[in-house]
Amino acid sequence: MNWKNLFSPGQSISTDKAKEYIKANKTGTFQLLDVRQTKEYEQEHLPGAILIPLKELIARKDELEADKPTLVYCAAGVRSKAASQLLQGQGFTEVYNISGGIRAWNGTRVGGGEDMGMEFFTASEYSDIFKMAYAMEEGLKQLYLGMVELVDGPDEKELLAKMAAFEDRHKVGLINGFLPEGDEIPDISEMDVMEGGMNRQQIMAHFGPHLHDMEDILDLAILLETQAYDLYSRLTRQERDPLRVKLFHHLAEEEKIHMNYLFRKLDHLIESR
Repeated sequence: MNWKNLFSPGQSISTDKAKEYIKANKTGTFQLLDVRQTKEYEQEHLPGAILIPLKELIARKDELEADKPTLVYCAAGVRSKAASQLLQGQGFTEVYNISGGIRAWNGTRVGGGEDMGMEFFTASEYSDIFKMAYAMEEGLKQLYLGMVELVDGPDEKELLAKMAAFEDRHKVGLINGFLPEGDEIPDISEMDVMEGGMNRQQIMAHFGPHLHDMEDILDLAILLETQAYDLYSRLTRQERDPLRVKLFHHLAEEEKIHMNYLFRKLDHLIESR
C-alpha cells in the first residue's frame, strides 16, 4: 500500500491507521516516537517506541533520522501535535501525529524503562550475544510446553504446542543465519531466561493459575511476544555493530510476525462468539 496516498505528512492519523502502518512496514523503516515524560513511558508505552520528552526534542532531534517516516504520540494527542510541528520545522520530511495518543490506543502496550532487559546483552563478544538470544528463544519454548500441562482443552494444548514450535523455528533461523563462524550450537541448559528478559519460573508462577481458556493463552502470549519485540527494537536502535544490528533486527521482525499471528487468532476468537 502507498501510505503517502492515504494521509499527508503533518496531519493527524487515527490509532487504527497507525496500527495498520506499523503492521505493514518493517522494523527500522520508520520511527515511533513517544514524547511523554519518562515516568509515563515506564508505566506503559507502545512496543518499539523511542522516548524523547517534548521539552528535550529540539536538543535531541539528532537521535532521530529526519528522512524516515516518524509517527508521534503522547497521552492524548496534544503534546504529539506540538512535537510533529517542531519536527517538521527541523526538516523532518514525514511526520504523523497519532490522534488520541496512548489513551485511544486499543492494543497491546508494554511497561518498563528504556534499559529494561538490556543488561542481558552487554557482553563484548558476539558469540555471547548470540547465545543469550538463542537461550531466550528456548526459554519461551519451554514456558509454552510447561503450560500445556496446565490446560485441559485439546484446542488450548494444540495452540501452546504450536507456539512452542514457532520458537523452535526461530532457533533454526538463528543457527542458519547468525551462528558465529566456527562455533557449535551453544549449550544453554543452565540458563533460565526467556524473550523480553523475563524469568520463566516467575511467569509460570504468576500466570499459570489463571490460564483457563484460549483467550487467556492468547493474551499472555501477546504480552510475552510484544515485550520481546520491544526489547529487540530498542537493542536495534542502540547497537552500533552491524552484525549485532542485523541479529536484533531479525529477532524483532520474527516477534512481529508471531505477534500478528496471535492478533489474528484473537480477532477470530472474538468474532466467532
